[in-house]
Amino acid sequence: MSKKGLPSPYVMLVLAPLFWATSNVTGKLGKGWLTPYEMTFFRWFIATLILSFFARKFIRQDWPVIKQHWLWLLIVGGSGFALFNIILYSAFSLGASVVNVSIITALIPFGVICFSAFIYKDQPHLLQWLGIGIAFMGVIWILTQGQPLALAQYNFALGDSLALLTTGIYIAYSIALRHAPNIHWASMIWAMSLAGLVVAIPFYGYDLTQNGLHFPDWRGWLMLLYIAVFISIISKLFYMESVIQIGANRAALAMNLLPVFGAVMGVLFFKDEVMTVNHIIALGLVIIGIVCSEYGAILRRRYPLEQAPHSAKT
Repeated sequence: MSKKGLPSPYVMLVLAPLFWATSNVTGKLGKGWLTPYEMTFFRWFIATLILSFFARKFIRQDWPVIKQHWLWLLIVGGSGFALFNIILYSAFSLGASVVNVSIITALIPFGVICFSAFIYKDQPHLLQWLGIGIAFMGVIWILTQGQPLALAQYNFALGDSLALLTTGIYIAYSIALRHAPNIHWASMIWAMSLAGLVVAIPFYGYDLTQNGLHFPDWRGWLMLLYIAVFISIISKLFYMESVIQIGANRAALAMNLLPVFGAVMGVLFFKDEVMTVNHIIALGLVIIGIVCSEYGAILRRRYPLEQAPHSAKT
């Protein structure tokens, strides 16, 4: 996959969760204008339309490979793009907060490392496990409002439960990117956006039968355009390319930035969400965890274990 014109994967792994944090904001804002099915359908329709024009050269170039891997693209793109968004927007429509959803999605790195170790027999460095544990403590801290011993008494609302489901989808999506076909990034995003649109169509059709056809006002269209360009295309590109360049385990660790970005975005845009000292403590834990885990990944590459099993291509 061509990397020409793209920033460093570490820069992309900061920008991707930053854009995703704004996705949570638009998800909460958009519930007043569009249903979850409408938001998902329109975002991928617009994204596919844009990419069909600007990426047409690469799509024609990679078309034989795209056809060869159509089922993988449909499953991975349809679940990681469409189903993820439908469930996420449904969580917001049920009253989930931006901060809570952002916190819950920080479970992604833990899941990616665990499943990668189980499926591919990856052997993360001890410092990587330690980093994940420290960052996860940041999640626990903010989730329990600075009282981690109260975790056992925490009851998930329906919106939080749906956010947990989206986390599972994205763990699978991150791991599946190990097997991404070797095509240009623009072709990849186009194919997955098209897959997201295809999967979204029946849900949108059902919504039409229940609520009829209607369109958002100019604010809703501006929001959809922002979602299509910055969240649907650019953030997906940054995360996907980073996974391919440095691996799912290391790239997924950036998801721990979501609680911080999400909390800041929630405070900036919504009066009912506040930033407290607990968020600052959580930020410190997350940063320490990221640094620790990344250093462990560097040591793992520099001093590989003898006779370590060969991992899948990343």
